[in-house]
Amino acid sequence: MAEGTRWVELSEGDEFAGYRIEQALGRGGMGVLYLAVEPGLERRVALKLIAPEAAADEVFSRRFAEESRIAASIEHPNVVPIYAAGEERGVPFIAMRYVSGSDLGKRLVREGRLEPATAAALIAQVGNGLDAIHAAGLVHRDVKPANVLLGGGSGDEHAYITDFGVARNVSTESGLTQTGRFVGTLDYVAPEQISGGEVDARADVYALGCLLFKLLTGEVPFPKDGEAARLYAHLNDPPPAPSLYVPEVSMALDDVVIRAMSKSPGDRYPSAGDLGRAAVAALSGEHPTLPERTVATGAAATKESVQPEPPTEPLPPDKSTSRRPLLLAAGLAAVVAIVIAAIAIGGGGGGADPQTSTAVNPANPSSGGGVGDANGAGGGNAKTEPAPETLTKSELIAKADGICEESQRRYREVRDLEGEYSADIPYAEALARFARQRVRDLRELNPPRSLAGPYGKYVEAQERVYATDKQALAAAREGDAAGVEAARDERDAEDGLREGLAREIGFNVCSTSKG
Repeated sequence: MAEGTRWVELSEGDEFAGYRIEQALGRGGMGVLYLAVEPGLERRVALKLIAPEAAADEVFSRRFAEESRIAASIEHPNVVPIYAAGEERGVPFIAMRYVSGSDLGKRLVREGRLEPATAAALIAQVGNGLDAIHAAGLVHRDVKPANVLLGGGSGDEHAYITDFGVARNVSTESGLTQTGRFVGTLDYVAPEQISGGEVDARADVYALGCLLFKLLTGEVPFPKDGEAARLYAHLNDPPPAPSLYVPEVSMALDDVVIRAMSKSPGDRYPSAGDLGRAAVAALSGEHPTLPERTVATGAAATKESVQPEPPTEPLPPDKSTSRRPLLLAAGLAAVVAIVIAAIAIGGGGGGADPQTSTAVNPANPSSGGGVGDANGAGGGNAKTEPAPETLTKSELIAKADGICEESQRRYREVRDLEGEYSADIPYAEALARFARQRVRDLRELNPPRSLAGPYGKYVEAQERVYATDKQALAAAREGDAAGVEAARDERDAEDGLREGLAREIGFNVCSTSKG
C-alpha cells in the first residue's frame, strides 16, 4: 500500500495491522480493498487501506479517525459492521465484515434494471441503514450502487450500506476536502454538495433518490456527456420521471423519485427511511403508515430539526412561515450555483419542477401517489397536510380548464416543431411529460360530491393518455416508427370518450380532442 506517498502492494500471505492478506478485492479513488483473515479468530474481514493522497491530508486523517470511531459504534442490520480502525505504517485502515456476494452495481450490469418491487425493497433497506448512520451524526456522501453490498440468495437479498472510507463527519458543511477534492460520485451528488452549500442527511436522501431511479430504469438520472454537464444538470434540470424510461413504473414511484431529488433539501423526504417506506407504499398506491420525521443528529442534523433555546422573554409573533427563510436561502444558493455552472460550461438549463403533494381524490381513490401527505422535518414531529378543499362546480371547471389549456399550449408548441406523428425521442418524451403533469394536476382537484363519479372517469381517461404516450416514447427509443403511430392511434381512439366525459362535467377547454 502506501508508506509516506509511495504505494506498497500487499500480496497473499502478507500481514498488515495484524491481518493476513488473502487477496485484493478492488481498488477505488479512496484506496484499495483486501480480503484478509484476523488470526486467532480466523475471521475473514474486508480490509480497506486509504489512498496515500488522502492519508497525507492532515484534516482528512483527523476526521477519518473520529468518524471511524463513531461508525464502529453503529449496529444495524443494513450497515456493514466495522470491527477495527486505525493507522499502520502511516496508512489509515478500516477492518469491516466481509460480505460474500455481490453489490448493486454488479447486479445492474448483469440485469440492466430491477423490477419495481425489488428496487423498492432494496431501497427501503438502504434507507434504514442510512437512518442509522445519520442518527450517529454522520453523512455518507457517496451513496451509489457499488456501495450497496448484497447478501443472501436471489429473491431474498439483504442489503448493506458500506464504504465509510468516504463517509464524512460534516463539520465543514461542504462537499470538498481542505485541498479542494470533491467527495462523492457525480451521478448521485446533491446540488448543495456541488455548490458548496450546507450538507446534512438530506444529501444522502437525494443520492438515494438517484439510486432508486437507477434501479428502476438502468440509467443514471442525468446521462450527460462530460462532468460539467452532469454537475449543471444536478443543479438545474428538473428531476426525471422513471416512467418516461420504463412505462410499467407507476406515477406513484415517479413522485417518490421526484420528491427525493428536489433541488431544495427542504422539499425532500426528511429521512432516508421515509423515502424507502414511501417507495414500498407506492407499489400499492398507499401511504406509509409511519409519520415522516428526521432522525439525524449532530453534524448530520438538519437545521429544522435543531430546536432553539426557549427565549427568556416573550417574542412578538412571527407572521412569516418557517419555509420562507429556507426558500430564500435555497434561491440564493441556486443563483450562485447557476453562475458557477454557467462559467464552467457556458450553457443554459431548465428550472426544477415544482414539488406538489398528491392527495387521494374521492373521485379516484386509487390515485394516491407516493408523495402523499407531506410531513415536515421540524423537531421530528410530523405535520399532516390538510386534505384539498372540496371545489364547487364552477371552481372545478375553471381549474381543470386552466390545466388543459396549459397542456394544450405546450402540445401545440412541440407539434408545430416536430409534426403530429414524429418518432423523434425528445418530442415523444415531451408529450409523455406533458400528459404526466396533466394527470398529476387533475388528481389534485377535489370535485364536489355530485361530480365525483364522472370526474373520476375523466381522470382515468387522462391516465390512459399518459399510458399510450409512454408506449409511444418506448417505441421511439427503439426506433419503431410504426409502434409510435400505433400508440398515438390508440390514444386518439378515445378522443370521443374524453370529450363526452368533459362535456358531462361542464368543461370547456378540456372537451376538445387534445384535452
